[in-house]
Amino acid sequence: MEKVKITAPSLGGVTITGITNSDSTVQFRGLQYASIEKRYDYPIAVDKYDSDVDATKHGAIPPQPARVASPVIPKDQLPTSSAPQDEFACLNLNITRPKTITGKIPVIVWIFPGANTFGSASDKSYDPTTLVTRSANKNLPVLFVNVNYRLSLLGFVYVDGRANHSMYDQTAALAWVKAHIEDFGGDSTNMTLMGESAGSLMTHYHSLDPASKGLFKRIGLMSTVIESRTPFPLGDAKGLAAKAKELCGAASDEELKKVPVETLIDYAVPIIGGMYGPVNDGGWLGDLAADPTPYIDRLPLEGIEAVMMGNTRFESIFYKPKIALIPTATRYERLLEVPVVGKWLAEEYKIVPDSDKEEESLDNLVQMYDDISYGQPIDMTVRRFNESGRFKTFHYLFDEPNPYLASLDAHHGVDVLFLFNSFKFDKKFDSFVDKYQTGWIRFANGLEPWGENVKQVVMLNQDIKPREEGEYEVRRRAEAFAKLNAYRHQYDAYNITKRFLYV
Repeated sequence: MEKVKITAPSLGGVTITGITNSDSTVQFRGLQYASIEKRYDYPIAVDKYDSDVDATKHGAIPPQPARVASPVIPKDQLPTSSAPQDEFACLNLNITRPKTITGKIPVIVWIFPGANTFGSASDKSYDPTTLVTRSANKNLPVLFVNVNYRLSLLGFVYVDGRANHSMYDQTAALAWVKAHIEDFGGDSTNMTLMGESAGSLMTHYHSLDPASKGLFKRIGLMSTVIESRTPFPLGDAKGLAAKAKELCGAASDEELKKVPVETLIDYAVPIIGGMYGPVNDGGWLGDLAADPTPYIDRLPLEGIEAVMMGNTRFESIFYKPKIALIPTATRYERLLEVPVVGKWLAEEYKIVPDSDKEEESLDNLVQMYDDISYGQPIDMTVRRFNESGRFKTFHYLFDEPNPYLASLDAHHGVDVLFLFNSFKFDKKFDSFVDKYQTGWIRFANGLEPWGENVKQVVMLNQDIKPREEGEYEVRRRAEAFAKLNAYRHQYDAYNITKRFLYV
């Protein structure tokens, strides 16, 4: 590795030292984009550095519980993270670009997944080195930005009359990139925001936020959209705060601020469980009472010119063991409690309380989870986007199974493995990785990802092919989605599924 120095006029004229992480790419690591003075403060923008910056080491990552080794990646490929956790120093980002560039190049900003509970900008799973290298080799260079932001009870809990700290973090990061990325060789007028799972959900929300207008012109939505995770009611966020206080022995917001971060993250978060997301607190989301338009019916801001989105064949296969922990009769009873659609869902998916039909009922419930959390939301979002005619919409079906364990099928997150290609695959996947990464590279360069006039593709058998007529109905449960669409304003997918996943 060798050091690379640049001068950053927009950041006070300081010298920033990065480091090569391959023969053809350089990274600038741990660049602070905002500061936090006290827990649950909103971020304060950092638009100038007072002295030269050593950006050769990753910055602190957001506090998070310890993670169990991933079942989808061989253990010998999972390095232990050396980056420290720090709730006040975690608002930093990493920039990866080709070592040699000519002019300003397109920018991709990545919001990492992990249920807004796990993950970081320096996680090996999201190392863009091979993608950036490929972009340079194809003469379609991109600059890639990985962003850190606060998670779980530090990022979304309702304290002092406000929530959504994580969303403000991400907005601050986007504004920082817009203002300063040209110092690093990026084109501030040609930015793509994308993510997978929780990162995709956050991307979709940012595309509706007036504060994001002009910050990016394309979005990439991998698996999760607002239709599957609508704004959390204020009561839910208050409930999280109350539960955290109870678990940590805090009697007030002020006392919660003083709870050791290890207690909050390593003790309270695992017990509370769940997925965190934007809260309807009248702040970051705006006054939803003043604008009654349901979030699932809103379209991305004017100025968004293209969307690339899709999902995997069997997103929910990982959730079956969790759902199986709850007795059959309990699952059935909980489903019947869901207003308006509970009884209909039980009948439609043949979910019954009979113990002699345990396995069949469990499989049906997992299918229901898949349909309401991924299949129908993507289906409906693609339809709305296409019907609007306001921007180009590119839709993919990612049906390529896990490259290490084909028995896991094309599970939730498998597309991320291929996007970053940061782990070692069998060489038989080389051509597929090339096509898949190139599609995203072309998209970020403002081109049609899979060739002229190809808007819909299937990714399977280590190949990417245009989708044939009738193939969508074969590969996705279109009939079930149509039935669910009729009820789309009458239920919230997350509030249904959390009844089964969390005791």
